[in-house]
Amino acid sequence: MLAILSDGSRVKRLSTIKGPTLVIHGADDPLVPLAAGKHTAQAIPGAKLEIVPGMGHDLPPGLVPTLSRIILDHCRTVTQSRDGFAVTRMLS
Repeated sequence: MLAILSDGSRVKRLSTIKGPTLVIHGADDPLVPLAAGKHTAQAIPGAKLEIVPGMGHDLPPGLVPTLSRIILDHCRTVTQSRDGFAVTRMLS
């Protein structure tokens, strides 16, 4: 938490992210409020936010299948463009 507080605002840096971004946040995180996860996703152009019910600020083994699915679904939407930047595409 001290690292987060000492870093200051990340909005300007987050807005420069070009790659497809997935922000995963626990709905029950007692350390970092859900509003912070939403704010992070809003600051990154085109970012997708996944809120995981029942997840706090840890990685409980019971949520590994859920998190794996969320990450895999995101990865499936990413392709590599000719200029080296990742782009997203919709899957049917």
